[in-house]
Amino acid sequence: MPAGLFGEGVEAFWHAGEKWILMDGQRIRFNDAPLKVRNMIANVFLHDEPSKAYFRKIGVTGFSSAFEMWYRCVIGALDATPDFINDEFTPDTYNTSCSDFDCPHRGKLCGRKTAINNQDVQTLMALSMGETFRETASYLYISEAGLKSRVTKLRQKIEAKNIAALTARAAEIGIHPRSPRQN
Repeated sequence: MPAGLFGEGVEAFWHAGEKWILMDGQRIRFNDAPLKVRNMIANVFLHDEPSKAYFRKIGVTGFSSAFEMWYRCVIGALDATPDFINDEFTPDTYNTSCSDFDCPHRGKLCGRKTAINNQDVQTLMALSMGETFRETASYLYISEAGLKSRVTKLRQKIEAKNIAALTARAAEIGIHPRSPRQN
């Protein structure tokens, strides 16, 4: 990343099991970041009512454990868009750092904005391979009618007019071509 890339914002990200910040072109561990930045991120967490409700539902208690999970699942990976611009939170649509396709939290924390779940990610990955509907359905172990139903629902979730727009939008949010059988 070029120095100063996020001069106007702060990118928070999860990497190698740790919380990180990218600001003014510098990668900084969360705990080493300026107090103002740490407080800004913690404040967003404290006001994220849907996530807090979900944590209560699954029995995650305590600030530290919930904050760690939130940072990993909601903040996500380093990407090209700052998470905080002028101290305003601009969350990513899909958490590209998560490769746990069997995660029971997918679509409930990461990707919550569009409610992308495990099945959706696998479908988008398969569609992005550019195969026919028959081949894509085969990759997913579903019927062509089942795939068409999934595509219709995905187009609504992601607000895509057609398959090309759907796969382009998938690439924008970090979902790239891969056979679901490679997971």
